[in-house]
Amino acid sequence: MSCDTPAAPHPRRRFRLTGGMVAAMLVLFFGVIISVNATILTVALRTMPGVETRSAYEDSQHFNEAITRQHERDARGWKASANLARQGEGATLAVTLADRLGQPLSGFATTARLRHPATSARDHAIALSERQPGRYEAGFEHIEAGAWILELQARRGEDVVFVSRSRVTLPET
Repeated sequence: MSCDTPAAPHPRRRFRLTGGMVAAMLVLFFGVIISVNATILTVALRTMPGVETRSAYEDSQHFNEAITRQHERDARGWKASANLARQGEGATLAVTLADRLGQPLSGFATTARLRHPATSARDHAIALSERQPGRYEAGFEHIEAGAWILELQARRGEDVVFVSRSRVTLPET
């Protein structure tokens, strides 16, 4: 035999699909599907858990009372106008309360809650202070730009005398 002669090729075995290979492919396929679904579900529940109230039953028992109180508030004709303005990383919320004749409403303990439309994790609650008659203001040190739901409450003593819910937008810096 000379050195110029190529070595004989090894004979190849034919590919053979076995039951163990099929089982492994099925396990891998469904394992990938289940892990992707679990990841997506976890991310979805962390960003929006879907809980609006702690006890829907208890809330439903007081629904008619709440509607009656809101009708009484609406009959007063009071109005609120709000302005959310960017200041550095934060923002200033200014709310003006007026009666149906446009006269300022003063002397209330006023609170505001800025609710993020997608998740309650980004909500901000703050007490407003009266700077001028009928004008209430508060500042946020850090708040993201975008659309917010403003829930405003004015109290006189323990009684909630005014409730307002509106959308406000905070522009980019």
